[in-house]
Formats: sequence, C-alpha cells, structure tokens
Amino acid sequence: MLTESEFVEKFAQRLVQKIDGLKIYSINNLEIRTEFQGSNENKHFLDNCYSEYLREPNEIEEIIERYLNVGKSFYETKKEININNVLPVIKDGRFIQNLIDFDNNFENNIVFEKYNDELYIFYVEDTETNINYLTQEDFKKLNVEKSELKNIAIDNLSNSVKIEKHGEDGYYMLVADGNYECSLILLDIWNEENFDVDGEIIIGIPARDLLLITGKNDFENLSRMKFTINEINNEGDHLVSTQLFEYKNGKFELCDI
Repeated sequence: MLTESEFVEKFAQRLVQKIDGLKIYSINNLEIRTEFQGSNENKHFLDNCYSEYLREPNEIEEIIERYLNVGKSFYETKKEININNVLPVIKDGRFIQNLIDFDNNFENNIVFEKYNDELYIFYVEDTETNINYLTQEDFKKLNVEKSELKNIAIDNLSNSVKIEKHGEDGYYMLVADGNYECSLILLDIWNEENFDVDGEIIIGIPARDLLLITGKNDFENLSRMKFTINEINNEGDHLVSTQLFEYKNGKFELCDI
C-alpha cells in the first residue's frame, strides 16, 4: 500500500507526463497546485482518489487514470455545452466550505442553488470522459432561465439513468449508475406505491452512489440506516451528507430523528 505522500507524488508525476506545459507549483497533503503555461493556476484535490485506492488498491492504475482524465479537462479549451448532457448533483455544506477554501468568489463562478437547509443542487455537464461543473459563463451561453435549467437537468437525469430498487422488509436502496444516486431525490418517484415503508419516507444519502430508504416509524431500520451513514462518512469517498431526510410536501427536509 502506498502512503498518502507516495500516492500524491505518483499522481503528480503522471499528471505532468499527461499534460504538456504543466508544472507542479506545490504539494500539500492531498492537494496539488499546478501552473499551466506560465499563468493559469489550478488545484487538484485527491481525497476521493486516495480513498478509492485504499478501498481497492489493486485498481490503482484505473483509479489514477480516471482522475487524470478529469484533471486534464481543467486545461483544455472548453467546447460548447450540450444542454442534453446537463445533470443535477446533490452536495452538502461541507462541499460548500471546500469551495470557499478553494475560491472565495465561487458563488459568482459556479452555478448552484439551495435545496434545503443541508443540501444544494449543482449542475454538471456529463460527457463521455468527464463530469464538469457548470460555470456562470457556461450558464449564460445556454440562454435559459435558472428554473428552466433545473427542470431540464431533472428531465435529463430521468432519461439517462436506469433505476433499480434493492431490499425488503421496509429497508431499500436505489442503484443507478454510481454517480447520480443521490440526485434521485429530485425525481417524482417518492410515493407509497414505490416504497412500502412504515410511516413517512426517510432517506439517507451518505455518498453520491448510495441512497437508503426506510419509514419514520421503523426504528430498527432507522438504526441500521444511521449506522451505515456513519460508517460511510468515516471510511467512504464522494461523501454527500451525514443527515437523515423526511419527504414532506413534495421534497426532502432535514429530519431530527
């Protein structure tokens, strides 16, 4: 197993090899700062990348290559956004804080909106090779209203992922494509016909690829859900939230169970 510093050094070497004209500005824990062609500075955060490696060390080459491809997109000339590829992603306050640490002006640069007291909706363009967050510049070029963007992104999500429900006895998990499970909270699927649970629908979304469902009166499964959420937040990657949410009046709200 590679240590954190060994892993970052390996990634940095591969990054320079992959992108002509790129120089490493500094390495600090799991953060790499780069300089491109003498001017543009970027930061690469490898927390999720290293977490994936720790879980599947034999897949190190595939993991690094995947993140390298994402990193390479930072330095490429942007092509015109295809609105049919725009999808919503769900993040929490921790992600907002990370953005603030990275860029104090992020609110003027990235397109997002508040969903509830804990969660936010960001928008991405999902291409064959990368998932790129929509910037304000991208949004202006789309020439649509913010409310339209949300509806379009949700429709795109509904049309692009195949949803499978697993589980029994009032405790379920939704599976999509590994990237957008948490975004499924935005779809019009939350009713008694789809989820036979005891009481109001309660969900947990500890990571982007994990959406858990049970009922508000099902104390055994609620405890099971809380345990899984804590476990994922301690050991997982691509984290979303530590909280439980209750479906009320057509959307999910924070639940204090």
